Amino acid sequence: MSMRVFGQPIGAPASMPLIGDSTAMQELRHQISRAARTSLSVLIEGPSGSGKELVAQGLHAESGRAGRFVAFNVCAVADGMFEDAMFGHVRGAFSGAVGTNAGYCEEATGGSLFLDEIGALGLAQQSKLLRVVETKMYRKVGASVDRHSDFRLISATNVSLDQLTRALLFRHDLLHRLAGIVIRVPALDEHLEDVPHLVSHFLADLAPSGESLPKFTSDALTVLQSRKWPGNIRELKVAVERAIAFATTPRIDGQDVHAILEAAPGTIDGPPAPERRRILEALIACDWDTARAASMLNVNRSTLYRIIKRMRLRKGETLHVAGDAPYAIRASVEGSTHLRSIHRDSPSLAVNDGETEMSPAR
Repeated sequence: MSMRVFGQPIGAPASMPLIGDSTAMQELRHQISRAARTSLSVLIEGPSGSGKELVAQGLHAESGRAGRFVAFNVCAVADGMFEDAMFGHVRGAFSGAVGTNAGYCEEATGGSLFLDEIGALGLAQQSKLLRVVETKMYRKVGASVDRHSDFRLISATNVSLDQLTRALLFRHDLLHRLAGIVIRVPALDEHLEDVPHLVSHFLADLAPSGESLPKFTSDALTVLQSRKWPGNIRELKVAVERAIAFATTPRIDGQDVHAILEAAPGTIDGPPAPERRRILEALIACDWDTARAASMLNVNRSTLYRIIKRMRLRKGETLHVAGDAPYAIRASVEGSTHLRSIHRDSPSLAVNDGETEMSPAR
């Protein structure tokens, strides 16, 4: 399968490239290349999960600016901390300021400053940002002199700033400064033909060392391409990771994908009940010997470890046996040392010491 990428190659540590051959993605690359040749501020619009920060990173990379790409999600700090985060502070500026700290403006000097979720910025903070955008001058908290920072400003929003300005929640003058160039990132529903390329990238990213992972059949890819993705590429990535984590065969088909997608939101920790029961029964039957259980389930051991971790399986799970009477099964500790060493940071895999026994569940 051929695949065009924008930016860094697959497996590069900096960021995921923009992937796909669709008309929408080709137009997006064109917009980025065109904007990179200017020094104008750029406003990136698009729904959550569509890859706005990747677009910003690609824009910075193509611009050839020598400085860093510095990202700041304005929702991540309280309003009272905005100035300190953006501009930094000097020693003694406030209680606990034992040294001088650089803010995002200083860190982005000579590079690009990316402000994500810009629509969430309060009006008071918008006024402070406006001065910086207009003059590239800022003042550290507690300082008496201004500093200059030559950064390229890139902002992103998943809401309409035009609507916010009409509602008097966003400054017109700031919007005009931010939107020197506007780049719109398409929702995944607008380029579903790129889903196979994206899945290929996710699989390569999940197994960077060349580990063998289950393969998606053409039927599975068709299912992925036929549904709506309100969470966009981010949601697709999670669905692929879930499918891999819950796979019990070397191939993931359309029925497997349907089962994953039909699970209610927030049920990432578990697959359909029959699959969970089958995996748990195999583990119990093998006394939690993961090598034997993996062989019984026809998966490799590393895949089984991921399933155990994602399902949060543990000894003491409740099963329904003959007559549908619930029993709590506590397996023996044979092989538990190995499991604990593999998942020593996972409290969900705590091992109960004791002999194998069956007792009515309470």
